[in-house]
Parts: sequence; C-alpha cells; structure tokens
Amino acid sequence: MTRPVVVGIDDLDHSARAVTVAAREARLRGAPLWIAHAYHWLPPVVTGVMPGGDTPEGAVRDAATELLARAVTHTHAAYPELEIHDYAMSGNPGPALGDLAKDAALLVVGGRGRGGFAGMLLGSVALSAVAHAECPVLVVRGAEAAEAPDAAGRVVVGIDVLPPTTGADALGFAFEEAALHGCDLRAVHAWEDPGFFYPNAVGHYPRETLEAMNDEGRRRLDSLVAPWRDKHPDMFVETQVVTGPTSKGLVDASRTADLLVIGGRRTTGGPGIRLGGLGHAVLHHAHCPVVIVPES
Repeated sequence: MTRPVVVGIDDLDHSARAVTVAAREARLRGAPLWIAHAYHWLPPVVTGVMPGGDTPEGAVRDAATELLARAVTHTHAAYPELEIHDYAMSGNPGPALGDLAKDAALLVVGGRGRGGFAGMLLGSVALSAVAHAECPVLVVRGAEAAEAPDAAGRVVVGIDVLPPTTGADALGFAFEEAALHGCDLRAVHAWEDPGFFYPNAVGHYPRETLEAMNDEGRRRLDSLVAPWRDKHPDMFVETQVVTGPTSKGLVDASRTADLLVIGGRRTTGGPGIRLGGLGHAVLHHAHCPVVIVPES
C-alpha cells in the first residue's frame, strides 16, 4: 500500500494552503490524502450545557466532523482523482498528528495557528507536530512568505559535510522531491568561521585557510551529492558552500527556492524530531515552505 500524505487542519480559511500543498504532494506520489483535525473540548463546568441537550464533547466532535466533511468536499472538487480520508481526533494536535502520520510518506502542517499575527512567526501546532513526528514534516509558511518573488523552480537542501556529517536523509528526500516536481536542486553547505564577523576574535582563519576550507567543503559536498546526481542524470544540480552563520545561509538560499529541506535528529528514546537552533531559525524565517527530515 502506498504510504499516505497526512495534512492537519484547524479551519478551512487558515489551512487552505496546507491542504493544497498536501493534495499536490499526494497526487505526485499516487498516494491517498488523509485530512485530520484534532479537537479539544472543555468540561461542562466551563462550557455549560449546549443547546439541544448535546454534551460539550459531542458538540465539539460534531463541529470537527462537519469541518472535515467540508474540507474533503472542497479538496475532491479540486483533485477528483485523489483517494481522500478524514480523521477527527480528540487530543493535542501535535501528538495526535504525529501518531496518525507514524507510517506516512509526509506530514503537512500550516506555519501559523489560528489567530496568528505578524510577530508570531510559527504556530505552536507546527512545532509540536515536528517534535512528535516520525516521518518528514512539511511546514507551509504563511502566504506572504511562501510566495517568494524570485522562486525559480528549485529545491534547496542544507547539508553539513563536516564530521559528524548530517543531512544524508534530507539529501535523498530533496532529490526525490525535485524529481517529483521536475525542478532543479541546489545543495548548500554553510559553515561559520569563528571570527567571520569579528576580525579580532580568537580563532579567525586567514584568507588562505578560509579558501582551503571552502574548497575542502565543496569537495566533500560534491562527493555526497554524486551518487544522487548519477541517479537523476536529467536533473540540473548545483552545489554551494557559504561562509557565515548556517541559518542565515539557508534562509538566504530559500529566497530563490520553492522548498527548503533540512535534516533533524530523532528524539532520544522516543518518536519525534529534535529541533536545534538551526531548525528553529529556519522554520521561523525561511521564505518558502520547509521540510524537516528525521535523520537515521
């Protein structure tokens, strides 16, 4: 059975872009689309008795079911060829979505929760979903960020070529994603000279050393990319080594990308992806949708 693409929604207005992205990913993969909504209900002491004698939990569940039915109808109209299932789940959205998408090909979530405003760059549901997911998670940034004006049909993937090397699983996912979409791929290794912005700092490398380290980083990056390039001989692939803060290098690269892919270490002793400073910075500031791929 083809693994599904799962998308979490809160309401149709705030989740429309996430559902569209998920439907396109499912169509490209020939996979079923699972549309999920996790709901909370408040105890009667807070909510009181609902009209018509319904219990509070039943009323919230019915609203979730109606929301999903409308989402399925809307998505079927746009993508009639898709096999679509809906799931209403009681509980916290992050853990619920992570559990539902345990064996999924991809989990898609919106970048902002309901009621978000300009200062809230990333919704708590998106962060929680990443923290509980065992599959790659695609975070759809807000419309103003996702519509990058210079987008050029490109997938960008961030790779750390310095031992211990990270990003091998992200690299494989990025190549497969670029192949599905028929677009270019750029592999970026960004590293920071300790004194890059502080010339008097201890540990600042001389220019000759920087050039040598850039050359070595490019050689290692090309070596990692080579097997995948051989598998996709018709794909335009380029590599880039950037000196400076890693997060800034990847965020800058996202300006001309349709998708940015990075790896994330699995949580020790349980499911989920552990986001470090790089992951948080990229998710909050990237100019395009971001995929976090759990590393083996």
